[in-house]
Amino acid sequence: MLCAMALLSTATDLTDAAVDAAADALARRGDPGAQVLGRVFNQVVDRSQKGIDHARGGLEADAITQHFFADLSASMTAAHGGAVDMAMGLSGPAVAETNLLLCLQNTVAPPPPPGAHLKRMSILRKRPDVSPEAFQEQWFELHALLVRRLAGLSGYRQSLVLDGPRDETGALLADGMVELWFPDAAAIEAAFRSDVGTTTMTHAREFIAEISTWLVRPVTVSGVS
Repeated sequence: MLCAMALLSTATDLTDAAVDAAADALARRGDPGAQVLGRVFNQVVDRSQKGIDHARGGLEADAITQHFFADLSASMTAAHGGAVDMAMGLSGPAVAETNLLLCLQNTVAPPPPPGAHLKRMSILRKRPDVSPEAFQEQWFELHALLVRRLAGLSGYRQSLVLDGPRDETGALLADGMVELWFPDAAAIEAAFRSDVGTTTMTHAREFIAEISTWLVRPVTVSGVS
């Protein structure tokens, strides 16, 4: 599955009411071509690293939007048909900056039903001495197994960035997006402070240079989430 994401920085504070109104308006518009499998509006509610002390990257966001597609052809059809609104209905003046990511999704542990648990999203940037191929191998294989062992984990999804914002050398500013679900914030802290969590983050330092995390309030606009 492909996921198109937008990291949105807003010109003013993004309220619950503004997110809910935008999501509701977008849901009423629908998807005439039925190419979008799902849409989620993730409102950032906490920017703390929550249980980890990894270096934070330069990309920031007040919201992260997601559109899910079966494949690239479906995403292009939806975009050409006007079914893709990466700002999720927010008006132009409300959005100060947008960074787009096109990702290949890998579900390690299916997420819980919407609203059941706390959702954390994290952007990963690989170490400069690690190739894209080695990054994917380490992340999708051993690291996925380690994260899967964290106590309290109720959902885990990886999204490998295929294209997105780049620095002056042409290197991606984001190589991956992580979605984790836990019962609450205390469970996140406990999981990453445990022996398993310490082992997991020690392995992360072998191939990840930066991790930027956010707790989000996900609003499902339509379909899968």
